[in-house]
Amino acid sequence: MHLFNRSITVNVQSEDYKSAQVRGVFLDSHHELCLDFSVDLATFAITAAAAEWRRAPHADCGQVEKKAGRLVGLKLTHGVRKEIQKTVGQEAGCTHLMDLTLECVKSFVQARFSLLRLTKSEPELSAYVEDYLKGSCYHFRRNKDVSVTEGPGPKSGRSVPEQTGSGT
Repeated sequence: MHLFNRSITVNVQSEDYKSAQVRGVFLDSHHELCLDFSVDLATFAITAAAAEWRRAPHADCGQVEKKAGRLVGLKLTHGVRKEIQKTVGQEAGCTHLMDLTLECVKSFVQARFSLLRLTKSEPELSAYVEDYLKGSCYHFRRNKDVSVTEGPGPKSGRSVPEQTGSGT
């Protein structure tokens, strides 16, 4: 029996290479949320943003649509995650709008690399990507002596709740 499903789809387009249009859809068993925003490619600032609830589990969920407009002016650079959390998430916002916004921003960053391929040589692009992603994952680790077996493991004291019943 399927209990739950979720998918997030993001498309990033640019017609003029001066701005990009980002469209994200958050769809699961209980929600359908769309987010559209435009980004100035010279400044990486969001210039327009709108959200639309198409399906929500609670009548007041639609009230957070207007929070998307507060994304306007936000620059999609390092440190933007915390700004997004404050702007559209937390108690006065929506965790799903926040998650969708973060996925849209990550997709925009990937699209930015595609645009850079049009204007930079391969060595320039590689250097830019290396610098941008430094410290973000194992491949781009700062300390090349670090192995995948090092680093923190699961926090102690955390466990999966025991199941009750026969499970059939």
